[in-house]
Amino acid sequence: MQDTTEKTIADVLDEFLAEQKQNLKPQSYSGYETIMKYFERFLDVYGPERLAEEDLAEEDLDLYDELFAEEDLGYCEIFGPRHIGYVEMERFLAEYVILNAATSKNFLKVAGRVMHKLVQWLHEKGYMVDEVYEKTNKRVNELKADLPATMEVSKLMSEYAAKSPRGNYTEELRSRFTIKKIEPGKLGLEDFMNPEKITVPVLVSEEISSKCRAGWTVVLRIGKNGDEWKILDSRAVYPVSEY
Repeated sequence: MQDTTEKTIADVLDEFLAEQKQNLKPQSYSGYETIMKYFERFLDVYGPERLAEEDLAEEDLDLYDELFAEEDLGYCEIFGPRHIGYVEMERFLAEYVILNAATSKNFLKVAGRVMHKLVQWLHEKGYMVDEVYEKTNKRVNELKADLPATMEVSKLMSEYAAKSPRGNYTEELRSRFTIKKIEPGKLGLEDFMNPEKITVPVLVSEEISSKCRAGWTVVLRIGKNGDEWKILDSRAVYPVSEY
């Protein structure tokens, strides 16, 4: 395994791109370059937040605060590739990309493919240890398949909501929900903004229910009419339980 102590995340991502440029056609490489720019931007914003969340990262947080204040260095210019792992990959793909970059199903396919390649490359180069790689690679492979599907479901839900009857509903909820149970034409949703964790069965098309996965997050406004809950507005679908 090569010595990685002096290399920063920025160095490693540049190295990754340089190798890919030698093997890819210009159009394919452009996709890699775009995703890496988003990933570095994500880490520069999210990395310091994660350091603040981690009790054991106090020294790293102090180092970041010092170098950012005195030398205007970003997170990716300070820390090395050991700061890239399961959580960073999941939050980038399952949250950040969808919120800040997703423009099409094809873009999400590219994002999943590029990040999966990056994880494998980091491990091959010795920048990611075996135990971190095994868990991270499995999750990124799952997200690679789920990402395009979430965009499709989000579009279908928005179209379905637009067809919901307008009028008075006896109760309305606007929240983030976790999909807990799936039946043909029906989703069992758990409102994790509500401390009582109310489970709500919501009517959807069978096409929507067939494409959803248990554990996904959906951001919805739903209304109750009689004994039935219907989607009144759909904002987003994420392939993760919370964001």
